[in-house]
This record gives sequence, structure tokens and C-alpha cells, in this order.
Amino acid sequence: MRNITSRIVRRTAAAVVVAASLMAGAAVPASAQDNGKIIMLGGPSSDPFWGAVQQGFNQAVADLGVEGEWKAPADFNDIVAVYTKMFEAAIAVKPAAIAVGNFFPDPTEPLIKQAADAGIPIIIINSGGDKFSELGAIGFIGEDSYQMGYQGGKVAAAKGVKNGLCINQIAANPVLELRCKGYIEAITEGGGQAKMVTLASEDIGNSQKVQAAVSALLMQDQTIDGVVTLGVAVAVDALESIKQVRSTGRTVDLGTMDLGNTVLEAIEAGEMSFASDQQPFLQGYYGVLIPYLYNKYQMAPSGVTWVGPYMVTQENAAAVLAVNKAIPGSRGAN
Repeated sequence: MRNITSRIVRRTAAAVVVAASLMAGAAVPASAQDNGKIIMLGGPSSDPFWGAVQQGFNQAVADLGVEGEWKAPADFNDIVAVYTKMFEAAIAVKPAAIAVGNFFPDPTEPLIKQAADAGIPIIIINSGGDKFSELGAIGFIGEDSYQMGYQGGKVAAAKGVKNGLCINQIAANPVLELRCKGYIEAITEGGGQAKMVTLASEDIGNSQKVQAAVSALLMQDQTIDGVVTLGVAVAVDALESIKQVRSTGRTVDLGTMDLGNTVLEAIEAGEMSFASDQQPFLQGYYGVLIPYLYNKYQMAPSGVTWVGPYMVTQENAAAVLAVNKAIPGSRGAN
């Protein structure tokens, strides 16, 4: 089975490269504009999700032969101010295009408008799909945030969750709040209840602090029987805390947003019930491909390009894991 999967993966990857080459065309200049580069502003490299986005970005740059630059904060410390300054610096370069996430609307949206007014094609990735047009962006690539949480909540409710907890790791990010809203409403429809709690962003990446925080939440309310996290790093830490609780005989379901080998292996083993995947590789790849086509041919999708949710459960976890091991990082960080 794994050999068959590997052959399929190799053939699919080859087909993507061939298709990209055909779109680029031998007579087309190598960059999206003859005098610029495509800049993508991503999230912290310490977050496994963004490693897959960067891999998609790098692959598209290589396949299309464009000049590209990946820029990202080192961690979550003071992330709003750091990301804003990165965006300002990218605009000042006057590149061929910018791919940016509208994670923090108050500082980011004026900059998106500023860049668009300056004639820089902007493609919004990951966050902000509801406002791309009014901000002057050429499109949006990402998830349906509400459905990411809602579909996960449906899986959890079917597992019997009656008191769920959605753990948000970044305050003031409307996309993450929408995911929690979807999860909460799915659990409520199933006859239960759920709520959102927010961890300190600066603690993400510190396993001891995250595990301590999750353990404290579970101890404070002994009736919590379901947890969903909004990222791989928090999911891995939460799993350790939940294993300790389960060792006492208590049942606590766990699901997450986004993928990685550890998450996929946990789902395959039945330790986690689901991962709601927004396919970050595609966000990175399309974040280069769409502005490339826009600059060269004045072509772009009509608006929103949805790449999630793609639900991973125990039924399909092994197949997704095989792909991620054959092409490391393509379906989430290792």
C-alpha cells in the first residue's frame, strides 16, 4: 500500500511541476514582473504550520522560476508590532506582489489598502477572506474558518463530547475566534456546551507552560470531556496533558486544526479524533502562482480560493501520513 501511495505521490508531484512549467511558458520572462519579486509574509517558523506554507512557497518559486522572498517573525513575542513592521518594509521595496495574512485587522488593513493604492498586487492568505475585495486585494487563499471548527466539532459531538474547550493561542485574531465559534456551535447542536479560552501567545513554543496551562484548565472543570486546539504545537503539548488525565480513567477527546506527523500518528492510533486541515502547502504555492498569473496574463480566480477544511480522521490518517513521509512537510510539519 505504501509503495503504491509513494508512486502516486511522485506522479502527482511530477504532474504539478509539468503543469506549472507549461503555465510559465518558455517565452515568458522569469519573474512575475521584470523588475521585482514576490514577497510572502508568513507566521513564525517556530509554528509547524508555517513550515508547510513556506515549503509550498519555495516549491512555487522553483517551479515558476520567479524571484521570491519569504519573511516571517522569529516567534510570537510582540507579534502584532513585528508583523506590522515587516509589512511596512515589504511595501517600501515596491515588489511585484505581496502575499500577506490579515491576521490583525487594525494595523494590517490600512497597509493592504496602501499597497493596493500604490499598484502592488496583494493576495491575502490564511486570514481575512471576507474583506479582500474592499481592501483592494486581487483575491484570498485559505480556509473557511467557521467550517474548520464546525466540522471538527461535528466529529467531536459524534464521539460523545458534551463539555468542550476550544484553546485559542493568539488573542485578537478573528480567524481563530471563528474556528472556536464553529466548534462551539457544533457541540451545542449535538446537545452539549463548549467555550473558548485564550493562552498567552508568548508561551506558545514553551511546552512546559502550555502543558501546565492545559492541565490547569482540565483540573478546574472536571466535566470537560473534549478539547480542540488551533495549531499543531499546542495540540502536541495538550496531548501530553490529556494522556495524564486519561490515566486516571477520565475520558477527554482531543482534536486540532492543522497537521504534522505527530498529530497524524496520534489520530491513526486513536489518541486524537481529528485534524481539520487547511492545507498550508497550497496556501504557500497559490500565494505565488496567483500573483504570477495576474501580473503576466491579468488572470486570477474570481475571488476566494478555498483550501480548507480537509478533514483527517482515523479512516484516512494513514494515507495522509504516507504522503507526508514521502514528501516531508507537504501535509504538515514533521
